[in-house]
Amino acid sequence: MRHTPLLDEHRKANAKLIDFAGWEMPIQYTGVLDEYHAVRSSAGLFDVSHMGRVVVSGSGAEAFLQRTTTNDVGRLAIGQAHYSMVCNDRGGIKDDIFVYRIKPEEYLLCVNASNRAKIVAWLERHQDGVGCALEDRSESLAQVALQGPRSRDILLALGAAEAGTLKLHHACQVTVGSVPVVLARTGYTGELGFELYVPADHASALWRLMLERGRADGLKPAGLGARDLLRLEMGYLLYGNDISEETSPLEAGVEWTVSMSKGAFIGREALQEQQQQGLSRRFIGFELLEKAVPRHGYAVLSARDATPLGAVTSGNLSPLLQKGIGLTYVPPAYAELGTELLIDIRGKTLPAKVVKPPFYRKPKN
Repeated sequence: MRHTPLLDEHRKANAKLIDFAGWEMPIQYTGVLDEYHAVRSSAGLFDVSHMGRVVVSGSGAEAFLQRTTTNDVGRLAIGQAHYSMVCNDRGGIKDDIFVYRIKPEEYLLCVNASNRAKIVAWLERHQDGVGCALEDRSESLAQVALQGPRSRDILLALGAAEAGTLKLHHACQVTVGSVPVVLARTGYTGELGFELYVPADHASALWRLMLERGRADGLKPAGLGARDLLRLEMGYLLYGNDISEETSPLEAGVEWTVSMSKGAFIGREALQEQQQQGLSRRFIGFELLEKAVPRHGYAVLSARDATPLGAVTSGNLSPLLQKGIGLTYVPPAYAELGTELLIDIRGKTLPAKVVKPPFYRKPKN
């Protein structure tokens, strides 16, 4: 298995380590629910260095990304980021990514761990003659995520004054302690949060520094188990479960990541045809009406006549809502809010209804 620069820190913290997309990663430290509640109430620190980090630079970088990603890169100001898709010729999602415009002619792409090699190869395949350079910095650059309502206070206490004014989906160069990082207001939890891109040889020092300073604010290290619960409550997509090369951004309900007006890009014609013909399925959220836990792969049925409609792509019990929640694809006729469904849980069909994610909404102060 592959290892992030923080593996020794995880072992010292007695983390339970698992194989995740070929990486030895912490699934939990003190417990999934304990870490989940830390993020919702104070703050959690995640190692996400298994993700891929690719830099695209040069005079042709913008044009290259306009052609290989679905969102409109031309609208990004320096220091701004957006969520986007890399599609195949059929409009299927090769990966969902974040694109950061770091400098006038330099962009940082954050890609999924399981898709890193595939996306790098895909970008290289389409690179000829476009005047840009690709550099896979996944090894030299580590990535940690500080998420939760106290995350800003922790960064301010560490001297990162920029955290006080950084807007959502923006990034800047800062120093945290004495460590230089790219600080981004992005995350996968739905809480106030930041992601820090740090030189790999400084990652352990930064990790220890943040945990030490954040302890008084309730900061805890958090693993992939809590991360998955948090993202599910927000209805965020998980590649390999909710989306794949067999699903399009339109079907997945993220059509806002697709800019048809910017001109040609890979997959555009297929997506345009799908728009014109109409979708054969839609991505929806559901909640169970009885307490139970829906899991990936469980059958989704019509409540009228038990006709099979699909399968749960992601599901779990929401700790705060104390309800079973999940995501799935269904025919458009079953996608209306309030539509009743059945979820087959180990041979027993339980009632559910279609709801609009996010399942969890932060209380207003």
